[in-house]
Amino acid sequence: MHENKVVAHTRTGRILKGVTTDFDPGRETFHLLPAEGGGVPVRLRVRDLKALFYVRDYMGNRDYDPPPGFGPAPPRGRRCVVTFEDGEVIFGTTPDWSPGAVGFNLYPSDPEDNNVRIFVVRDAVRDVQFPGDD
Repeated sequence: MHENKVVAHTRTGRILKGVTTDFDPGRETFHLLPAEGGGVPVRLRVRDLKALFYVRDYMGNRDYDPPPGFGPAPPRGRRCVVTFEDGEVIFGTTPDWSPGAVGFNLYPSDPEDNNVRIFVVRDAVRDVQFPGDD
């Protein structure tokens, strides 16, 4: 089993940091082993998530100001701008967006981003745009 370092953002604003080995968007739930203090894994429901952020490290850099728009990262699929229900906007590329799916993977367009990949839950999204598909 491969451990993924993740930060789970729920639709209610809760943020949980930890490791998961069983996340599968096709399943209703998955487990998160808390990053701080270890202990008992927490069971989370996929539909309760805003997004699951696969991160390089848990600290990130709060002072980092990413460049606006699409950065120089190599594209992994279609260019995509995601606007979440809470107003957060993320630029990236998606190899697997499908209108009927539970969610999709988004790769940030900034190579300096702490997020390696983001699983975006469709029900937490206000709008998805695909610049350049016109």
